[in-house]
Amino acid sequence: MLPSELLRTAIRRGTITPLFCTADFGNGTDHELANKLIIFFTNAQKDRQCKGDLFQKIGSLESEYDYKLVRGFLTLLERRSIFVQSNATSSNATPVLIRRKLFEESSKQGWALSDSQRQGIIQNVADQLHVLPRDIETIMWSDKDENLILEQFDVINPKDLILWYNLSLFQTLLFKCTKLEFYIKGGLHWKQVLRNIKRYGLMYALEYHAKDNSDKEENSIKCVLEGPLSLFKMTDRYGTSMAKILPSIVGTPVWKISGSIVKKTDDGQKIYSFELSNESTKGFLRSTVDSPFPSDDDYVYDSSTEDAFAKRFSHHFDQNDRFGWKISREPDPLIIDGKAMIPDFLFERFGRKVYFEIVGFWTREYLERKTAKLRVLLNGEKRNVDLLVAVNSELACSSQIQTISKDRVFTFQKDVSIKPVLEHLKKIDAEIIEEKSCAKIKLDEKNLDLISVRQVALENSLPDGAALKILLTSYPDDYVVAGGYLISKNMINSLESGIAGISKFAEACKILASQKIPDPCHADLLSKMGYDVVWEDLDPNHAKISKRTQ
Repeated sequence: MLPSELLRTAIRRGTITPLFCTADFGNGTDHELANKLIIFFTNAQKDRQCKGDLFQKIGSLESEYDYKLVRGFLTLLERRSIFVQSNATSSNATPVLIRRKLFEESSKQGWALSDSQRQGIIQNVADQLHVLPRDIETIMWSDKDENLILEQFDVINPKDLILWYNLSLFQTLLFKCTKLEFYIKGGLHWKQVLRNIKRYGLMYALEYHAKDNSDKEENSIKCVLEGPLSLFKMTDRYGTSMAKILPSIVGTPVWKISGSIVKKTDDGQKIYSFELSNESTKGFLRSTVDSPFPSDDDYVYDSSTEDAFAKRFSHHFDQNDRFGWKISREPDPLIIDGKAMIPDFLFERFGRKVYFEIVGFWTREYLERKTAKLRVLLNGEKRNVDLLVAVNSELACSSQIQTISKDRVFTFQKDVSIKPVLEHLKKIDAEIIEEKSCAKIKLDEKNLDLISVRQVALENSLPDGAALKILLTSYPDDYVVAGGYLISKNMINSLESGIAGISKFAEACKILASQKIPDPCHADLLSKMGYDVVWEDLDPNHAKISKRTQ
């Protein structure tokens, strides 16, 4: 954050925008200025320069560059510096003590109207304190701010200084905010931001974001924060807290912030609006040099129970399958009376969302709040949330949660069973297939003898089951289904003569492969053609086939 008087903004048609430094980190004047100030501080530390001389040198840049920008960079660099008193200071002769002794001696002898009288007073004080006369003059004002020596400077590169300045400028804008609205993506990010909102004592409410045709963001949740100027008390303190929450918002991958700012004008106070996003500030605004948010690879689960469940789920569903069930950790919040509940998992497929919450061991107060939220979500009116809840049966509140909605709650002891989840998803799969079965599909006219159900499903963005149902409805008597493929009866008839008389399974497979029929279809297709496969051992070369008698 910067002092309010250093805020730089641009106002146009009722909107206000911070004047961020340019993203041209290599050649722009902002980069040039940042580099100069960093060099000044670096040299001042090396030469043990006093603060007054350093600031005077920097002040010479104010006529060449934007005054507020120079002061803004200076403010930030000063926070990375440690200024100390001169090394001449000793415990026996501190600046305060020397000044007191000099004034006492001057009051005894009268005003020092000549240089000799002045030196005499200094000599007397030096004798009393057992220091050299020249040290008296050095130490006397060494504790004044402008006489402090730059002892330590934490060097920063110009690019990071500019990014830090841009964030601080944005934070300063919020000091005069009346209302702030933002939205981000991802339950993990929501959890951390909301935790900070509570930590800083901010008043918030979550709402579903009403989209319009121009809104391309998928996130449908926004958080509304009351601004400092909307309150009657603790305005400065609240404004600082509002600014502190900003880095955790802009540190997320996708964000958007809008609000209203009060600004004094010649005609009185006016309200201006602002709106910024990760796209509009791309390249010159981020929360810190390194993002504080972990990647998916670095994600640590809240418990081993959640970790174990996620691994079991991934074993059942290929996460690389574009149209299969996908699992994600801590999705966007569910809104309950303006507050947030972030379930542990979200399962998604073809736009259908199923949330999953695991209630394990925790404090009594936490469990009571969790139970109240679940009751609203599962039993409340005007709710359209598909939520499953797994409850540790050893919890004292497990019986209370089970009474909320019996068809959505199941218990576990050590590990969460995946069976109830799979059964629920299977029901939804049936609904999806039924919904998608009315779609129209196009087939490759060049190869209608062998149709891959999976390929048709992918080309038409359909579940495999829906694609198969549509194909069988369109061609009810023309194909045989084998191993995920539709094989025309004309092809099967042409294969009959080639397979007739063959007793070895491997030889029959060669004939099927010659017609580009995939290996997974062979055993199933031979069975559909009326053959039994007799396995003597695990080696396919030893297997035999025999025609079933009618």
